[in-house]
Amino acid sequence: MHNGSYSIKAGYIDAQHPLVIPNTVTRTKGSKRVYVGDLIDKSNDLSGLYYRSPFERGYLVHWDAELAIWDRVLSDDVMGCRPSETRLVLTEPVFNFRRIQRAMDEITFEEYGFGALVRGPATKFIAMNSASRAECLVVVDVGHAGTYVVPYCDGQMIAEAVRRVDVAGRMLTSYLKETVSFRYWDMMEETFIMNAAKEQCCFVSQDFSRDLDAAHKNRVGSGLAVDYVLPDFVHSKTGFVRGRDLETEQQMGDVVQVLPLCNERFAVPEALFHPTDVGMDQGGVHQAVVQAVMACDTRLRPAMFANIVVVGGSANLPGLRERLQAEVQAMAPPGCVRVTTPMDVAPEHSAWAGAKSLLHTESPASNLSDRWTVSRDMFHELGPDRIVAHFDQFR
Repeated sequence: MHNGSYSIKAGYIDAQHPLVIPNTVTRTKGSKRVYVGDLIDKSNDLSGLYYRSPFERGYLVHWDAELAIWDRVLSDDVMGCRPSETRLVLTEPVFNFRRIQRAMDEITFEEYGFGALVRGPATKFIAMNSASRAECLVVVDVGHAGTYVVPYCDGQMIAEAVRRVDVAGRMLTSYLKETVSFRYWDMMEETFIMNAAKEQCCFVSQDFSRDLDAAHKNRVGSGLAVDYVLPDFVHSKTGFVRGRDLETEQQMGDVVQVLPLCNERFAVPEALFHPTDVGMDQGGVHQAVVQAVMACDTRLRPAMFANIVVVGGSANLPGLRERLQAEVQAMAPPGCVRVTTPMDVAPEHSAWAGAKSLLHTESPASNLSDRWTVSRDMFHELGPDRIVAHFDQFR
């Protein structure tokens, strides 16, 4: 179970793809009804949603909300899980706090009664994925709450080289909300709609100055302008780009609200490379990658630059991989820089697929999962503090 701050990706080891459940408790503005996890999909009252996330700055701190969501995920209506007969593989943030780790272990065994547990950073499972396994690897996880740059050597995290940038999916959605609210419609309470608009419309520019100039001189002729049709919550729940869903557009008729987008499409994702655009005194993702690699041993740097993998939900932004490649190449010492995304799985499912691949492909000699796994009996015998120390060996 990849317990992300935006969504939970959960599935059994024999599943082809994980189930994706929103990791939030949602309250509607009109009816004031509360929905846990994926139950929000049954509602048509999606305007002005209020979200209560279990996470703050990427760390799990609101356990009352998280337990309600986990109850839903493990229920017969979703996973149909029998915890006492199940080994749980659970992800956590990089450099998670020990108090949170202890709570996760105690709840796993004492609240739910799982038979066994494997816990580790999401980036660890990505690094162990057979599809991206390399002696040296830099994982760039562009997630919801933050972007982590984590170098690995022989499957072990190089802790002193880890870097974090506080710009990621949630920040980009908020930036888009503020921009269009100032220029067009007031969308400050429409997080759900604007997140969908971001996913459908935004892209990373390969030459920001050129595209900005083109959008300014010829908005229509530049090919950068699109009209985003806002949802009516009858025929469409999220909205769509005009011209891409003709059937729904015909059903909605002539009375539609349209949000025009042009330079916002690429100016918002530009914050990944220039966080100062949103008032953050930080370097961009490309600078974090170079800093992380340069913090590694000199002998490892060429291999690190040649094996950079971009994952996470925001890795789906068109042009992100190419732009990151160009920016890192411009800053790195002469040599080969190669930036890739997973080929056989969606970037946001990489951690889940990595855990599944690890359990499927490990050699009998290594017995890594057996050494990593903590049983319920072992937890009660050793106690929470020693179990936290045990899992720290495998980060």
